[in-house]
Amino acid sequence: MDFNSIFTRVKNFLIQPATEWEIVKGETSDKNAVLKDYALPLIILVAIASFLGGLIFTRFGLSIGYVVTQAVIAFIVAFLGIYISAIVINELASSFGSKKDINAAFKLVIYSFTPVFIAQIVANLIPPLYFVAIFGLYMIYLLWIGLGSLMGTPEDKKVGYVVVSALLIFVIYALLTFFLGLILTTIFVTSSAAGVL
Repeated sequence: MDFNSIFTRVKNFLIQPATEWEIVKGETSDKNAVLKDYALPLIILVAIASFLGGLIFTRFGLSIGYVVTQAVIAFIVAFLGIYISAIVINELASSFGSKKDINAAFKLVIYSFTPVFIAQIVANLIPPLYFVAIFGLYMIYLLWIGLGSLMGTPEDKKVGYVVVSALLIFVIYALLTFFLGLILTTIFVTSSAAGVL
């Protein structure tokens, strides 16, 4: 895990995304390498930020078990959200005149999520700055550029592909957050009632 290269890539996607997409296009790394070397460290940082933010800024009376549960939910939702979104976007490719390529789809989703990860880390650690979550919308712009570079999407199909992809990502994340939150919160409440947590 090379934090310098992660930092450089994050910075480049935030400042000069078009150039960075062309660099990514020329790389031979597969989806597993990008998941392990880029997405996973950022997802872990999101979970840590959720945990620390929960410890420092939550209402008085929340137990450590609840804070841990929220951090676990943040980790699972981010990881599964990326995985499912990439598969769905790849399956939609031919409908929008794009090439199906699972490795490219994973890179597209993972790197497009860069501003979302950064916004989540900041918003969890500094709750008064929750407005930074809006920065996550920059993801849509990154998707727009990345579709042409990685998926070969024609210009006249990009708007539809971006809109459908962004809506699906939102729905996937909303459903994962709801159901995982329901399951893990139920486990937490049951464990607390039994005196485990």
